[in-house]
Amino acid sequence: MTSDDHASFFEQLFNTNPAIKLLIDPSDGRIVDANASAVRFYGYPADVLKQLKITDINCLDPEVVLANMAKAEACQQLFFEFKHRLANGDVRDVHVYSGPVCLGGREYLHSIIIDVTDEKRYCALLETYNDLFHNLPVGVYRNSAEPESRFTAANPAMLTIFEAESLQALLSVRPSSLYESADELKSFIADLERDGVVSRRPLRLRTLKGALIHTEVTALRQVAEDGSVDFSGIVEDVTARHAAEVNRDRLTHLLDASPDIVSIADGQGRVVYLNKAGRDLFGTLPDMLADALVSAHPPWVRRLIEEEGIPYAMEHGYWYAETAVLGREGEIPVSQLIVTRRSESGAIDSIATIMRDISQAKQHQAELEYHAGHDPLTGAVNRNRFLDLLARERKRARRSGEPLSLVMFDLDHFKHINDTFGHSVGDMVLKKLVHTCHGLLREVDVLARWGGEEFMLLLPATPLLGAVYLAERLRQAIAEEPFPPVPILTSSFGVAELGPEEAEAHCYKRLDAALYRAKANGRNRVCVAEPEALSGSLPDESR
Repeated sequence: MTSDDHASFFEQLFNTNPAIKLLIDPSDGRIVDANASAVRFYGYPADVLKQLKITDINCLDPEVVLANMAKAEACQQLFFEFKHRLANGDVRDVHVYSGPVCLGGREYLHSIIIDVTDEKRYCALLETYNDLFHNLPVGVYRNSAEPESRFTAANPAMLTIFEAESLQALLSVRPSSLYESADELKSFIADLERDGVVSRRPLRLRTLKGALIHTEVTALRQVAEDGSVDFSGIVEDVTARHAAEVNRDRLTHLLDASPDIVSIADGQGRVVYLNKAGRDLFGTLPDMLADALVSAHPPWVRRLIEEEGIPYAMEHGYWYAETAVLGREGEIPVSQLIVTRRSESGAIDSIATIMRDISQAKQHQAELEYHAGHDPLTGAVNRNRFLDLLARERKRARRSGEPLSLVMFDLDHFKHINDTFGHSVGDMVLKKLVHTCHGLLREVDVLARWGGEEFMLLLPATPLLGAVYLAERLRQAIAEEPFPPVPILTSSFGVAELGPEEAEAHCYKRLDAALYRAKANGRNRVCVAEPEALSGSLPDESR
């Protein structure tokens, strides 16, 4: 074959192969050519893609990318794991097989790109929801690397599959000793070392009692921060249907003991199983899956499952999302995992759904968010939360053109209250003060404890006169409210309208000066801040 024939043959393979392919100039990383699959994947027009360099796509530093290209050109390393950025900004995990090729007397890098983003998400999902997989009729395991490889973790199904009398018995076995074929073991390990993941590989294995079983194994190679390597994966026993019947009985017992809701539909969409947790919540579900979705879920969840969940699970084997089920008192938030199983012919054999009630987790999360943004003594928002809300309201005010005002106030002679009546009374006064103020505020107004006995009000869509009016009402309400054993409680206020482009620190300065004037003029009064252009510095004196 002549060099022209070779180039023509390469070009034909390059352009007609469905794999994503790039031809790269190793001297500067320029993309010389890209096939149709690459154009579709990266989302650039072909002529635009060929004007880019690989460093425009690869998320690593350009120096690192060029160093890896040099390794590929020298055949020192032909497989790489990268993150590539698409035209729309999405970042995808990819495996890249890259090696030198000579065309027209010049050497280029021929790169084959495989999108492994979904596989990585799948592996992460397995790790995150290990507890859910613990009760599935498939083995879930983790094992250490050679030379002294051992199982380090295994779920109950693993013990059943390999006829282990105990967990300790399985953990003491070397995984390599369970392979029936040395060639299958060698190929499996080589693919796992090269690709980092092997999906649903048919393997013949032997149990601890010597029985031959046929399995499908998915495995993931993981490297820890300290450089240690271990493997985790799934083993599914596909030996015979009668063995599946035995496992089904055991599974039913385990699933009925689970607090998670588990349901299974067959390939024809008939609901064939609902565990005890599901029966306690739903009673009896309709026979057909479509009707069961209507009965068990609110309409928005049913649409999500029908339009996205089940189709995705049928294509990829699983789907996970936070959804909701219908309880006696309304919607209950759940984490939902849909797993599809295919028969040996490739047809859908079952659709299993696992749902875990996350109401308490959601409530706990809400409580954490509340405590993170509120003063624990008074219940007013804290300073950090106030600043976040102020930034949000400023953006809204700029869009709408509405005014935005701030009020700074504190209690007069609060130190005297603490010194005379004790800090417990001082705390009571602060809490009651916030309660009194909230009774006069709108839902959109924000009251924050700015520090000590000092407070700040954020008043959206409120001009200066409106803020002054509210401050006066608050001053009167505080003065008239009894705070026993404190005989008299008064407060002083500074009010300012925040300019559309005024720096917040500048407005705080104006407020502080106004509050200082209220204190200096006898306390128990409201003072308006100097206009933005005339504001001066705050005297460094005690209030």
